[in-house]
Parts: sequence; C-alpha cells; structure tokens
Amino acid sequence: MLSFRSAALSLSKTLLQAPLLSVRPPPRRLDLTFPSTKYRTTSKMSSSDTSKLAQDPGAAPEVAQDDAVDQSPASPSEPDSKRIKLDVDAADEKDQSLATKAKSVVAAAGASVADKAAAAFSRAQANRLKNKRKNYIVSVEKKGVPEPITHDLVDLLGAARIQALEDAGREWDRWFEEGEEVEVVVERLSAHGDGLGVVRKGGEESQETWVMAVPKALPGETVRVKVTENDRMFTRATIVEHVGAFRSPVRKDDLVRCKYFSECSGCQYQMLDYDEQLRIKQGVVEKAFKLYSDLSPERIPSILPTMPSPAQYAYRTKLTPHFELPSIVRMLMKPKRRRGGGSLSQGAKDKLKEKASELDLTPEDIAARDEQLRIGFHRAGKGTVVDIEECTLATPTINKSMTMERERVKDSIFSYQNGATLLLRDSLQKFETATSEGTTAQGLAGSEVTDESGTTCVTVTDHKKVVLERVDQTKFESPAGTFFQNNRSILPDLIGYVRDEVNAHWTTPTEATEESKAKRYLVDAYCGSGLFALCLADTFDQVSGVEISVDSIRFAERNAELNRLSKEKVRFMAGKAEEIFATIEYPPEQTTLIIDPPRKGCDEAFIKQLLALGPALVIYVSCNVHTQARDVGQILRQDPSYKISSIRGADLFPQTHHVEGVCVLKKEI
Repeated sequence: MLSFRSAALSLSKTLLQAPLLSVRPPPRRLDLTFPSTKYRTTSKMSSSDTSKLAQDPGAAPEVAQDDAVDQSPASPSEPDSKRIKLDVDAADEKDQSLATKAKSVVAAAGASVADKAAAAFSRAQANRLKNKRKNYIVSVEKKGVPEPITHDLVDLLGAARIQALEDAGREWDRWFEEGEEVEVVVERLSAHGDGLGVVRKGGEESQETWVMAVPKALPGETVRVKVTENDRMFTRATIVEHVGAFRSPVRKDDLVRCKYFSECSGCQYQMLDYDEQLRIKQGVVEKAFKLYSDLSPERIPSILPTMPSPAQYAYRTKLTPHFELPSIVRMLMKPKRRRGGGSLSQGAKDKLKEKASELDLTPEDIAARDEQLRIGFHRAGKGTVVDIEECTLATPTINKSMTMERERVKDSIFSYQNGATLLLRDSLQKFETATSEGTTAQGLAGSEVTDESGTTCVTVTDHKKVVLERVDQTKFESPAGTFFQNNRSILPDLIGYVRDEVNAHWTTPTEATEESKAKRYLVDAYCGSGLFALCLADTFDQVSGVEISVDSIRFAERNAELNRLSKEKVRFMAGKAEEIFATIEYPPEQTTLIIDPPRKGCDEAFIKQLLALGPALVIYVSCNVHTQARDVGQILRQDPSYKISSIRGADLFPQTHHVEGVCVLKKEI
C-alpha cells in the first residue's frame, strides 16, 4: 500500500507545478510581453497523470500540447515579441481540484501524525508559492508593465529555462543564503544600473542557471559578491571585491565624490564619465521602445542623444531621508507586557517619555541611541538604512538643513511612535518683486544659502507650506509635498526643447505657411501646477491645462495670476479621468497636446480620449520610458496616421539610472 507521505509529497509536487494564479473575481487574462519566445504557463494534467505521480513520486507528468513551448510566429501587431498567457481562472479551478484530490488521499491512507505534518508542510509551501504568484501579478498591474529585468532574464537564462523554473514552481527558490559569497562574471547592465551575470549551481556544465544582480558592477568585470536578497528568478548581491586585474575601461573610480556611494542605493553611476552616463541612458530609451512599444523597427526612429543636465551634482531640490526607531528607544517606548496580561499604564508611559525627553538615561543608553539612529537612504541590496550626513546630489541649502534636521530628530526621538520620512525641499526665499501675499517661503530657520548670483534659497520641511520656483522668467508656487521637477538646472533646456519642437512643426525654416499663421492651441494634460502650460504660454494663442487633482488646479490658477496671464489666455480645469477633454473645443489641426503622466503612464480611457481629440502634435514627456513606449505603441496602432517624429532622453537625475523620455508624435492629414 502506498504510504501517505509518498502520496502527499507527490501531490504537493503537482501543486507546485500548477500555473500562475491570480485573484478572483473577475475573470481575466493578463499578458506580459517578453522578447523572444511565446509560452503558456497554464498546465493541463489529466487524472491519469495524477495517478502516475501517486504511484511514482519521481515521475514527471506528461505535458499536454498547450504546455509545450509554442513556436508559432507572433502576430503582425507584435513583431519580435511574444506573450506569456496567464489563464487565471483555469489555474484557480485546477488548484481547487488538486486540493480535493489531496484530501481524498489523506483520508484513504490513514496517515500517521508525522505524515500529516509532512502533508501540511507541503500544502504550506504550495500556498506560499500561490500567494507570491498572486502578488507578482498585482505588482505588474500596479506598475503598468513588467520590470525591465524580466527581458534580461529571458535573454540571459533562455526561454526554456524560464519555462522550466515556472513549471517546477522554483521561480522564488532560495538559491543562495543571505551572506553567502559567490563569484560572477558581469555580462550587461540592467535598466536600473545593476550589473547582471549568470551563475551555475554544480559547475560550469550545469544547466541549473540563475541570475545575479550586482549594483556598481560593470560588464566584463569578474566580482566576488555577497548575497543580500533572493528575488523572482534572480538574486541581489553587493560587491565584496573584484577578481583578477581586469576592470571595465569605462570605470573611473576617482570620479566618485560621495563617501556613501558603495553602500547607498541612491546613485549608480558616479564611477562613470558623464558622457558615458548619457550614452547608457540613450541605450535604455532605445531598448524600452524596442521591447515595450510592440512597433516594427521601421516605425521607431533612431534615438537622439540624451539631453545633458547643466548641473551633475548639487542639483536635487528635494530629499526624503528616513529613519527607524533605535532599539533602545523602542524598549523605552514599548515596554514588555506585565505579568497577567495588559500593557504598561498610560501614566507610566508618559513618565518614561518625560524622563527620556530630559535625557535621564545612562551614558551607555545615550551612546546606544546615537549609534543606532540612522537617518538616510536605503542600503544597496537591503532594506536597512545608511546613515547619511550629506548628499552630494542635493543643493547646498538642503545639505545645510540635513544637519539641522538630524539634530532635531535626535533630540526629539521619543516623540515618534515609529520611524518616519523627513521632507527637505529647496525653495527660493522670495520672488524679487513680491507684489502679493504668499511670495515669501516659510523656510527652516537658519537654512538660508545665497549663491554666487545673489539668489537666496531656504529649506521647507512642512508638506503643506508653499515653495517658490522660477523657470526662466516664469514663477511657480506649490505645496512642498506635491510634485515638481527635481532638477531646476535642466528645466530651461527641457522647456526650450519642447518649444523648438512646437515651432518646428508649425513653421518651416524658410517661410510661414497659411496653416502656421493660424492660431495655435495647447492642451497640457496632467498639468500639475502648470509647468508646461505657463512656460509655453507665449508660444500659443490659447492654453488649457487639465488635471484630476483639484488642489493642483488651484495652484495652477494661482500661478497664472502670479505671472499676469489672463483667463482668456490660460485656463485650468479639473475633470474626471473618463471625461478630461470634454470641454476642449480647439480645432485639432491647430492643437498641440503635451502629456506628462505619473510613472504608471496613461490608462486606456485617456488614450481613447486622446485619439478622439486628434491633436496635430503630441509631445509625451515621461519619467518612465517603459510605460511611455507602451503608450506610444498603443496610440500608433490605434491611429496609424500618427508617426513618431523624434525620441530622446533628458537627464534630470545625473549619477543615477533614471532617465526622462521625450517623444514627439505628428499626425499626418
């Protein structure tokens, strides 16, 4: 008679081979674009296959035709690209069926306590895998597209290896233990700036391959790394040392200005010459449109060189350092429970806080508090915080305020119930001609820094307080906690580039046509506090800014008044996402649309409205070139009269992997 343990382990293996699962209801099918091979993760296992597994735990189930790698050509709409199909509901039904079979085997076997424990452990493993797969799908849906490393994994491991790992339920295997050291040869850079290489378990000829992601490692280098975290089909690690004499010819470690560079995850490229950084970012934009747009190569023009930032250091006008409570503080704030249950009385807690605030602690306690309090940014490869006293990317006033805020937090640490994220926002102290209320920023006392031009800046730490910005001659006010571009040095060039594209579209180099002499209209979607609408107002006859956020519209209107622009010239409207262009009545052949959405990009409802509006010129600015490429592809497939005129990156964040995308679309009439 088959032992319960064997049967349970066999069925648990079957459960681990179940397809990717997702949340029900509603029924849906999620497509994840991969660059090479089309394969389906939905398994079809017959009852006879299940019986064979029960008789021989080592036997592999026969794979149905739908389980095999599908080598059929891609559809015309997705050249060089195929899709993984995640059939959610079929997977969920199969899981329920397997669970029922497992229960029947348990009942028939008359299992011992040990066997029941083994079966429970197997079920727990299967449930953990199921939950990880669900969470992965939710994460992809939230971000809008699969992470760029997904494509790197297919290229490095091969589609067959990816399929095998998924079929075996091993995509989240703990291939390496935290702290384990491994040697790896770096083959490429990811879009996030990590060096990627393949490692093999069991020797050079082994087919058990896995990917290592190593910050600050460059292609061609061999490095010994220390494992920090296992992720889906790859492992994160940090450099311990370089192996051998070879270093990448582009590595220049003497360029590094930050003493925290090797630990902090904020920067990736300080060891690279700035021209090399711009070249890498140009490649990221090119690869994004190749992999995420689903457009044929002839529809994608050559990517233009990346727009450089005038300032490569000391440019960030906003920092958000964070900290966790030191253990000595947690011990005092949250004492152990009293015998018999219940927590310490509120009066006792208040007395503890009072004593702590007076620093009525031993010298050892105070030293422990200071040593454990780390205020800064995430450590590369781990979730812990690197203690940062200054950031070389931040403006002088922010670094001055960082010192002040660190002391304030240290002195008031017992007022925090948990850790916190701080806000440090650089602001002009005032506009030169303060003609109305609200044109002087309420900055942190003592944070003032005056530059060589005589401009004084302060740091604002309250999310609700107003900060002041100027782009060329255009003035802006906005709450410190809201979004505004983080590198003021490049904004005049970015605005200038957009203006040049507009003028080039409406005017020929030799003479103005009748069409170009007609009125010009601008629609600024996702307008925020009015950056493009107000800076480009002099280029158009009328401007409309549209935004879902009512608060943003209120500040955009305030900024129009601040720059003495009439409501006949510039108007701002708050609207629902599904009807955001409902009140726009500009003639489409004379209209320019500027899009600057959040990282997730545009949803289908927005793109549908864009196509209905039909503007002659679309300029898409994005902080995420991957969702930008996806959206541009959708626009061109749904309306072939749109053509890509130009694509380029803009380097708003030097020394990091981030690149802004600017794509210009023109409608052929």
